[in-house]
Amino acid sequence: MKHNRIVAISILTALLLTAISCGETESDGDTNTSAPESTTPEVTDYYDTLALPGFNGETFTILCKSGSENEFYAEAENGEVVNDAIFMSNRNVEEGLGINLDVVSVAGGWNDKDIFINYVTSSVMSGADDFQMLMGYMYYMPTIITENLFLDINSLPVINLDNPWWTDGFNDNATINNRMYMAMGDVCMSRLRVTNCLFANVTLMEEYGYAIDDLYNEVRNGTWTFDKLTALAKTASADLNGDGFIDNTDRHGLGISFMGIRAMTNAFGIDYTTRDSDGLPQIALYCDRFINAYELMYNTIHTEWFYTAPNNYTVPEDMIPKFKENRMMFLVNYLGSTCAELRDMESTYAVLPLAKYDETQEDYRTECSDAVSIIMVPATASNHELVGAVLETINYEAYQNVTPAYFDTTLQGKYARDESSQEMMDIIRDSLYFDFGYIFAGVIGGDINKLMDSSVTNPNIASIWAAKSPTMEQNLESLLEFFRQN
Repeated sequence: MKHNRIVAISILTALLLTAISCGETESDGDTNTSAPESTTPEVTDYYDTLALPGFNGETFTILCKSGSENEFYAEAENGEVVNDAIFMSNRNVEEGLGINLDVVSVAGGWNDKDIFINYVTSSVMSGADDFQMLMGYMYYMPTIITENLFLDINSLPVINLDNPWWTDGFNDNATINNRMYMAMGDVCMSRLRVTNCLFANVTLMEEYGYAIDDLYNEVRNGTWTFDKLTALAKTASADLNGDGFIDNTDRHGLGISFMGIRAMTNAFGIDYTTRDSDGLPQIALYCDRFINAYELMYNTIHTEWFYTAPNNYTVPEDMIPKFKENRMMFLVNYLGSTCAELRDMESTYAVLPLAKYDETQEDYRTECSDAVSIIMVPATASNHELVGAVLETINYEAYQNVTPAYFDTTLQGKYARDESSQEMMDIIRDSLYFDFGYIFAGVIGGDINKLMDSSVTNPNIASIWAAKSPTMEQNLESLLEFFRQN
């Protein structure tokens, strides 16, 4: 990877050539040349199987939002396992394809979304081949796909979405009429950092006479439900300072920020959309299950043992400290980022998937934050074979190196406090699910992905739905018209 332009962050340092021969062994003194030849089959290099032409040192530029570079980029090895796995993966892509990787970062967090969108739009509309891949913010990047700024990833050569390094729980649901303008794979490491899960304070549970193994077994048996969670949580509320009421200085049974509350829609097995006979998504959110779940959440939130911010879109700064200090029994938050914050927690904690709505629900379902990174390809990317080759191999390398370093070594190896939590992390990862309506929530509008967290302040979901659903229906139809075009 090389430094290419002013807006780019510095790229991979020059690679050192090594003189060490692979597979060479010391002689044992036996000079008998009549020994039979080895029948071990020759290992074929993965890049050889792609049968690609050499790309002659061409530069491939990836655009990302500032602050997300460490998801897929490392300037040099530094001894940190994930950083070094990323560095090695990118080096393998460069050497395997005969290219140089370059990275450009532009402000693109939630508050800077217009800056990022304007940068992308201006570049593509000018016809400049400034970058060939971007790692974007899932919620707002789909809002500009109908402007014909991006390539259909399904049309690119080399890519095989059946390979395990592609996230089928996202890619299948992002595809309409065999067209897909956003993709997710192992290079999108944020899908593990910002996926929702439940943390249990084991030390506090034991003080109340509860055993964490019982919860693990509920998960294994498929019977871990929200009612069972709240039955335990409601017993843990305590007025620690003796002032006669429960406030943020006291103990709560369950804490969830607004992102966790909205994630309950997916966790409860409620679909934002379903496909009709033509394979086109239709709004399906407002159903009896959602209405009942919304009422359940409203009643849960407005109890003394539940802790959240008093209004939507605010995360209490003391939520994680309360959990670490044994002032909260259960916490819903992001897997990777929260585990990092809990590493120095003295009390024991456990990791569990979000609970089902009831035992009739077939599977656990896990939702990422809508800030998760997605892959897109600008329409100006001229060398489609190169683009397809990089997308395939950068996800392959992440699958081989980065995901094990982050998930196996870091999350499960360093952060999980027992083998059962490691098992639960596998369940969480394997249950990732992205409904079409969630992926395209920014386009569909009407706060389709946010309605559940309205239960923080408003008990009347019927009036909210009546006000917002016409916008959803109209915007979805406009979106589908784009996908119907040949």
